[in-house]
Amino acid sequence: MAHGLHNRLEAHEIELRVIFADFRKPGWPGTANDAFRVGVSAGVDAVVVWLVTPGEPAEGVAEARSQGIPVITLERPRFSVDASVVWPNFNHGVYMAQHLATLLDPGARVAVIGGPEVVDDTELVLGLVHGVTGAGLQLVNDPWLPQYRNITDVATGGKEAALSVLNDYPGLDGLIPFNDETMLGTVEALRKVGRLGEPKMVSRNGSPWAVQAVLDGVTHGTWDIEPLRIGEMLADLVIRQLVHGRNLDGLCQSSPIGRMITPELAKSWVPWNERGAWGPLHEGL
Repeated sequence: MAHGLHNRLEAHEIELRVIFADFRKPGWPGTANDAFRVGVSAGVDAVVVWLVTPGEPAEGVAEARSQGIPVITLERPRFSVDASVVWPNFNHGVYMAQHLATLLDPGARVAVIGGPEVVDDTELVLGLVHGVTGAGLQLVNDPWLPQYRNITDVATGGKEAALSVLNDYPGLDGLIPFNDETMLGTVEALRKVGRLGEPKMVSRNGSPWAVQAVLDGVTHGTWDIEPLRIGEMLADLVIRQLVHGRNLDGLCQSSPIGRMITPELAKSWVPWNERGAWGPLHEGL
């Protein structure tokens, strides 16, 4: 996403700088406002924010907009911004479950591994739950329970959550780690208990390592969210505001829904770094 944002902005001679507020560290979500203020104090002309929670960084955004600095967000917050790009997360979950259902018998037993308290991940899991039951499959676990969630959002946390699922629910027909990073940990968990290849498995993001896992027959699909296109859409909103002087008045646009990368499509899948320009990003301010 950052590369898509960078490439489109660079074409209009707008420089991108990147700053991080790690939601896993102490002080969150207040640190989101701190990071936001650092960016604004550097004299930027606009700010793009990836929202982890819909309620932050409300204070920082309000301060920036009071100074005439437009704010564009990825996901829609519960406070006023100039414009937002949202993901159709719920749809992703439904379509992932529907694809898995085509690989299983009606009533097959399926478990879902949830993620952290992040707005897009929460919506995704809601879609997965709806999709699994709506497709005639049996959801055996509660993906909101902490032992079945990858709260850390990294592969090691995915492995831990997957081991809990596999221990509590033997004989699964299907398994849905909510994203590709969690899938990596789930693969390690399946390998550890000697069950790799048994449950059919899909995940989300369309990451290169997940596409390779599909090609290798380890998993059965990854939902490609078209991250470069999401970044380009964010950039387009910035350009409309800065270059063309248009007031966006809280405009909310949806990113492409994407597609499931199946074993057949994986053979022709084009890696992110081969789609258009792929230059370095400026980290820090």
